[in-house]
Amino acid sequence: MSTRNRRPRPAPRRPLAPIAGGIAALLLLGSNAARAALDCTVTTPGVAFGNYDATLPGPTDVSGNLTVTCTRVLFDPLSAGYVLALSRGTSGSFAPRQMASGASRLNYNLYRDAGRSQVWGDGTAATGTISATMNFSLFQFSKAAAHTAYGRVPAGQGANPGSYGDNIVVTITF
Repeated sequence: MSTRNRRPRPAPRRPLAPIAGGIAALLLLGSNAARAALDCTVTTPGVAFGNYDATLPGPTDVSGNLTVTCTRVLFDPLSAGYVLALSRGTSGSFAPRQMASGASRLNYNLYRDAGRSQVWGDGTAATGTISATMNFSLFQFSKAAAHTAYGRVPAGQGANPGSYGDNIVVTITF
């Protein structure tokens, strides 16, 4: 019997296209373009002062909530910093803001603190903003945080009776 030396056959070549496509997909998912899915929104029912009574000896103080909700996809960062700013309102001023009822005006303001010493604005004209960070766990894709706006209508304004209102724009930057 004779023995032959057989050379092993080379393994068949597999196409690289599926592997290359998978690597490209992973690179795409890790890119900044894919992380652009992070989104934050703010909602609020507003701040309601009720009827103003000019005979009260002290200010009318109220508070209202703003809710920030951020959503992310799997490869987004686990934390998202944001800033909340409030507009001047229809009076065009932070010192003070004014609500209107026809031609009548009623001074008021919105504050970042319960002591009502830090006017909540856009960071100009001696106002401040709210800065916060939303921290997610690994498989958490949506999270909400509440922030309180503190309102005050100073006493003794002698305003006409009526329904007063203002429009404040809340801007969230993240």
